[in-house]
Amino acid sequence: MNTTKEKILAAALKLFNRDGMVNVRLQHIADEAFVSVGNLAYHYKNKEAILLALYKTLTKKQQELLAEYRTVPLFDNIDRLILHTFQLQREYVFFYLDTLEIVRAYPSVGEAHQQHIASQVGQLKFILDFNASRGALAKEPMDGVFEKTALQIWMTMDFWLAQQAVRKNGVPSEQDYRATVWNIFIPYFTDMGTREYEQMLKMPYGFYF
Repeated sequence: MNTTKEKILAAALKLFNRDGMVNVRLQHIADEAFVSVGNLAYHYKNKEAILLALYKTLTKKQQELLAEYRTVPLFDNIDRLILHTFQLQREYVFFYLDTLEIVRAYPSVGEAHQQHIASQVGQLKFILDFNASRGALAKEPMDGVFEKTALQIWMTMDFWLAQQAVRKNGVPSEQDYRATVWNIFIPYFTDMGTREYEQMLKMPYGFYF
């Protein structure tokens, strides 16, 4: 942590994740970052500015993940994307638990999130189209199905932590997350896709990382 701005963002992220974003005041963040409220306000005039900075960092990391696996998204690549997405969501867990409240309360974040969702869904549809074209998934049964399936995958990935919390299912497991996301793909598997998926499951995670 070399700059005051970085210290502020790290402190805010820690407190947001631990206590929930709505329960954290600027004074709490300043205390955690060991700066005065005046110094904090010099860098970030309010909590929305801090939240937007954190959100931009989160979406940048998400975009880098999708870009890394977009060129040739075979099943191994999709699996790594799912696991890395889970890890990233755990790092910014407050956003995934409080998404609706955040986008309602902070319009700048809400507008940015709308654009980001469209980008995510588009890239997930590309993954479906690519794997259908190579024969691992069945062809789209009718126009628009993959678009809605991509949206379903996005909803499952982004709101999985929240529904786990609502259901009080204990500590979220990356293996449960992984299986839940893959279950959306499974009905589209061809014989080739089933074989590739089963082979992937036999491989130890260390093989991929």
